[in-house]
Amino acid sequence: MNSTMIRCFIIFLLLMSIFCSLSVAKRKNSNQLLNGAHLIFAATHFPPHNVLTLSPDGNYTDTGSTPLFFAWLTEKLNFTISHHYLSRKMTESQFGTMSDISILLKLVAEKKVDGSARMITETLERRKLVDFAYFMWAEPIAMVVPRPGEEPRLFAFVRPFQLPVWTFILIATLAIVGSLTAFARIYSKLSISIDSVSKSRRVPMFERATEYLTYMVNIMTNQGHPIHVNRLSFRILIGAWVLVATVLVNCYSSTIISYLTVPKMKSAINTFEDLVASKDIKLILLADSITKKQILEASSGALKTLGDEIRQNPARMINNLEKVSIQLESERYAFPSPQSFCDNFVAIQFEKTRNDRFKTTGPLSMTIFLSMSLQKNSKFTPIFKQALLELWETGLPQFWVKNSIPRAPEYFKNSKLQVQKVPIRLEDLTGAFLILGIGFSLATFAFLVETIFRLKSNRA
Repeated sequence: MNSTMIRCFIIFLLLMSIFCSLSVAKRKNSNQLLNGAHLIFAATHFPPHNVLTLSPDGNYTDTGSTPLFFAWLTEKLNFTISHHYLSRKMTESQFGTMSDISILLKLVAEKKVDGSARMITETLERRKLVDFAYFMWAEPIAMVVPRPGEEPRLFAFVRPFQLPVWTFILIATLAIVGSLTAFARIYSKLSISIDSVSKSRRVPMFERATEYLTYMVNIMTNQGHPIHVNRLSFRILIGAWVLVATVLVNCYSSTIISYLTVPKMKSAINTFEDLVASKDIKLILLADSITKKQILEASSGALKTLGDEIRQNPARMINNLEKVSIQLESERYAFPSPQSFCDNFVAIQFEKTRNDRFKTTGPLSMTIFLSMSLQKNSKFTPIFKQALLELWETGLPQFWVKNSIPRAPEYFKNSKLQVQKVPIRLEDLTGAFLILGIGFSLATFAFLVETIFRLKSNRA
């Protein structure tokens, strides 16, 4: 029995060795297909994977993570490569309004190139046209959006108080004006011939203005002053001024100052629901992308709303990423894309302007897999599949893509947080000037109304 088991084990080892030798020979034979082969791959601008740059000699250079992928592949599989770069001007002149993805698939399907250097997501429709090797990169869909700006400071003084507080302030204002009116009438009846004196001589305007100004200063400094004020406009102005000085300034000075000087940011966009609720930021999509297909085919929710907006505004479907970047720089649009593109765009814009104008949201939907497309029924497809599988297992693609994205410098060079004293700007006090303008306008209006009625009464 033991001898039988030993014989079976020896036979098993012999079969395994034969199988391994055949697999190695098959792999060597497969690799022989690429020895000395020269392949042409089409490439478009797709940062940070493919970054096409026009050099002074009129040619394009391709930098980013994908050239590193192909450098690894050419060394492993022993073949040479050349690129067919598709710039925006070339695609517009030769292919019209076709999207970059459609152009790449067309070139590969018509066997004008051996494959696409730009990675494309595999779908059933695309598999009918081309072959796909093992995916070269996988990541979630995110969205690049403008950072929310500050809310206008014009009505910042309203925020510290709820509606009931402002209601009672209005009631108190009316009560103060009414009280001053009543006191003025009582004082005019009890005072000793002030009216007769005022009628017997005409008080110069400068003197009257000086008395009013003195009265206002005395009110503000909590001092009394025996002046008879019988004008409604002046009572409104003084009453509102006393109310503001007493309630708003003395009781809530710190709260008012903080609400006037501390900026309040607008609501940030982090999801598609936030984008639907936004009135300023609109959605743009890349033509023939998986995200566009997902949004336009949605039947409910925020995606359905966004899809309806896109159908009503077809100009928001853009055929290449260079035009997308131009639209995004206007800070009026949001764009869903692989997270690496979003992070790269935010970093590039920060390097250009040194201003943090954009941000990347968190993952919004499923993870997408970007693969190399090859000619249909290409004999190179199984070779690239095996090689790319080995490349993915090394973890190098994640390292290359991460290093292809520019890194923003540190915001603080020192470990200690440095606080700078910033002077109060005019924008911080627009609300206060608005209150002053409202009070002055109200007093002026009341003064004009009083003047009109007095002129009519004199004519009568």
